Amino acid sequence: MTANTSRKTVVSGAAALVFLAGCVAWVFPIQTAAAAGNWALPSLSVAALAVALVLAADWPWLRGFVVVLAATLVLGWTKVPGSSTAASHFAGASLGLLLMFLVGRIAATQQGLRLATLAFLSGGLAVLAAGFVGTNLLVLMNLASGLDLRTAAPYLATRLPAVRLGLVGMGPTGYVNPNALAAVVLLVAPLGASVLFLKNREKVDLRGLRPLGFASVVVGTSILAVSRSRTAWMATLLTVVVLLARGGRSWASRLLMSTLLVAPPFAIAGGAYWTSRERFLEYADNLWRNVHERADVLMSGVERWKESPWLGIGLNHFRHVYNPGAAPEFDVAHAHNVFLQTALDVGVFGLAAYCGVLGYLLIRADQTAHGQSSLGRSVATGAALSLVAISMFGLADAVALGAKIGSLQWMAAGLILAAWRIRSETNETTRARR
Repeated sequence: MTANTSRKTVVSGAAALVFLAGCVAWVFPIQTAAAAGNWALPSLSVAALAVALVLAADWPWLRGFVVVLAATLVLGWTKVPGSSTAASHFAGASLGLLLMFLVGRIAATQQGLRLATLAFLSGGLAVLAAGFVGTNLLVLMNLASGLDLRTAAPYLATRLPAVRLGLVGMGPTGYVNPNALAAVVLLVAPLGASVLFLKNREKVDLRGLRPLGFASVVVGTSILAVSRSRTAWMATLLTVVVLLARGGRSWASRLLMSTLLVAPPFAIAGGAYWTSRERFLEYADNLWRNVHERADVLMSGVERWKESPWLGIGLNHFRHVYNPGAAPEFDVAHAHNVFLQTALDVGVFGLAAYCGVLGYLLIRADQTAHGQSSLGRSVATGAALSLVAISMFGLADAVALGAKIGSLQWMAAGLILAAWRIRSETNETTRARR
């Protein structure tokens, strides 16, 4: 083992320890504050950013964007130092950046990439299962059936379990938001579909990755259907449009994507035919109110952003200033647009850095998609589609910086970095042999 390799191993090990300690403090902030003080979580967050910047030395261009993003995250937290939600989102974003670089370095081998992808899909399915259980199933089944089960099926309605996960940041009701559950699907299912449908010559993946890919597609599609998340449906269609714009390599893939694109309008038309006039008008009225409510939130977000456009108003502070006189159960967690919300959190400089990180990752994923490793191509394509899908979701909703489900987004980013490193090292080896 060379001195350089030994040093990288030590740094990676230290980074893993910081990440694990930070995750414990992030998930259990009250217990951590009681045991180690109120500064334990912010201190671990700053340490996570520092270690992430050390690991980022392998990707110089990306490191430049992350330096700016890290600085604006610290400033965003200092604007509201006494806010528990600001501290939580500061920790989530800092640990997410560290996770991205950890995965990018540790998983930069064929076997490492395979194991990391298995962990991503397995963890994603576990989050979907927990999220589904933690959703108010009565509300979810009402959405799926279009009925009020309390009157249509009172026996069933009284026996649907109501499970509150008890995690900090779940909102006033304690239940998982169906839109947030649909966002997890958009992060997990694209990678599952990629490893399932793209050609992979490795036989070992027939027993590992492909079954998990199949499960994530089936479970994700089912949850998208019952959640009735119009934002997630729109994001799915826009992601398919991006795929069509990039062009499929075979007629079968183009046919599949075209079918996915045109099927929803026909399904909506068929549903309208079988829906009563009263029920259809109720749906239309609900859609009208939803659009106008979101537009009001967006306009309020723009007005708040104008108060501090360059550095933002503070991490996750918009939820506290949007409507401070509202009832406790009325909680607007974000500005319903991920780019506006990021600008509110960390300002224009932070937003530019965040977009720079996304652009860098998508460029590297596109390069890897043309590489020699079939596993690398599948993983890079699927992870890039996850980033595209969640960004499209963010046009009318948001997975804000530091949100807990955003960890899947940062892990997908790390998979892209790992797959790209495998491609680069393979190319260098090929050139050396020639």
